[in-house]
Amino acid sequence: MPSLKEIRNKISSVKSTKRIMQAMKMIATVKYAKTQVMISSFRPYYDAYRKIISTVSKMSTKNGEKYLKQKEGSNDLLILISSDRGLCGSYNSNLFRKVEKSEKIYNANIFIGKKGKDYFKHSSMLDEDFSFSEKNFKEVSKNLSPRILEKYLNNEIDNVYVGYNKFISAITQEPTVMRALPFQIDDLSDESSADVLIEPDVESFIDIVFPQFFNLIISSILLDSITSEHAARTAAMDNATRNADDIIRETTKLFNKTRQASITTELMDIVNGAEAVK
Repeated sequence: MPSLKEIRNKISSVKSTKRIMQAMKMIATVKYAKTQVMISSFRPYYDAYRKIISTVSKMSTKNGEKYLKQKEGSNDLLILISSDRGLCGSYNSNLFRKVEKSEKIYNANIFIGKKGKDYFKHSSMLDEDFSFSEKNFKEVSKNLSPRILEKYLNNEIDNVYVGYNKFISAITQEPTVMRALPFQIDDLSDESSADVLIEPDVESFIDIVFPQFFNLIISSILLDSITSEHAARTAAMDNATRNADDIIRETTKLFNKTRQASITTELMDIVNGAEAVK
């Protein structure tokens, strides 16, 4: 049985760890609330842009096919978006299992976030490490998307896939692998959009708008990922705090039992000593 000093030190250590977890939970909660507002305002803009792309895709000819027609080659790229830090529960591990269980083989990789690169230990197609947050995700997208698009249009890669955690709710983040290039466009346009007039012409419009839409896709995915990370870390720190409370409660009981046993032993020694004197 551990000594009273050891038990007291354990209780003190767990309480100190609990204070750290509570602080991390508060920070993650504030960041999650901020990104949740950002994603709520970003999604309507993204959906409206998708409707425009859906409408224009029906009118496109040669230039549009480059963005819409899936290639038959096997030289595919995977952009894996993970976190830079841990302590976010199964946020990263669920995504990594999703990628590993996929039957698709990717011949090139780009890692955004350190955890993915450390786990898979693959070399990145671009000699650069990418990290992002709710403050700079748009800058990361503007830096990354033109470089990927250039390689895609030059036929250096065939298809572009993105692995990330899709934000569903505060307790649900869905590991997802989706195709970003060529675009996966549903028929979102209204029937009245068939007579839309585009100036100066459709092909010029595509050359401008379609690359911007790819940048918007990457931005949307990055925002989804960082929101999911903050939500997962909030839940993980909340669970850790609850577990710390349980440990403190059980350890305090053990401390009381050990102290009572020590007192009982001392009393027995006193009684036995008194009996011996008689």
